[in-house]
Amino acid sequence: MPIGLLLPCNVVIRRDRTTENTVVVEAMNPAVLVEVTGEPGLRDIATEAATRLQAALEAVAAQSD
Repeated sequence: MPIGLLLPCNVVIRRDRTTENTVVVEAMNPAVLVEVTGEPGLRDIATEAATRLQAALEAVAAQSD
């Protein structure tokens, strides 16, 4: 199976049980998978995915301010 089919960009949204009215948004860094697979050809794709995820997380954080 080609590893490109498995490049995770999962995002988890959960309620913070310790802080009232707080939501936590988390995402796995896709670059981690590149290290696990040892496929250097995925580095550019994973970097782009990480950049886009970071931008999305920053946009969500900006909305909460």
